[in-house]
This record gives sequence, C-alpha cells and structure tokens, in this order.
Amino acid sequence: MGARQAVFEEFLGHKYAHHCSAEQVRLAITEAIKQAETEGQSLGEQYFALLSRFNDNHSRILYHGRSAEPLLEFCEHKLFKEITYDKASLQVWAHSKGLDLVV
Repeated sequence: MGARQAVFEEFLGHKYAHHCSAEQVRLAITEAIKQAETEGQSLGEQYFALLSRFNDNHSRILYHGRSAEPLLEFCEHKLFKEITYDKASLQVWAHSKGLDLVV
C-alpha cells in the first residue's frame, strides 16, 4: 500500500467511517471467496461474479460519473479524488444478489 493510500485509509477511519474505498470492497469480496472455498460452499463463483460486477461498475463511475448499480451509493472525495462507497448500501447490494458481504 502506498503512502497516499495509507493516508486515505486513515482519513476514512475518522470522518467517513461509514464509507469504504474500492480496494476495501475488493478485499472483502476476495475474503468471502476464500471463506466460501474453505467451507466447501458453491458460492465462490457467485462472489467472483459479484467482484466482476463491482469492478465494471467502479470503472463506469470513474469514466462516466454514474453507476449502473442503483443500490450502490457512492461519493467522490474532493481532496483525494477517490470514489468511496457507503457500507450499508454495499451490504444491501450484495444481499440483492443473494450474497452476504462484511465490509
């Protein structure tokens, strides 16, 4: 993790505690994939599809300024120029796909 990312993560921990970065979302989905595999569940492919959808949507937000996923609430931090996601909306979005996600 670079110094800029570390400062951003520290900032999220204080003022925007109810938000998380795209990297944190990716890590949470990756952990869910690993946990599903170790528990022998067949949800690994569904979590991988969720990760793919998230990455596609994140790219769309970066380049077009709008989301294709209406349940995902996001904002752009003006200082860091980073997209952050509301944790509650992430859980609702994952639940709408039939999956549980802990961010």
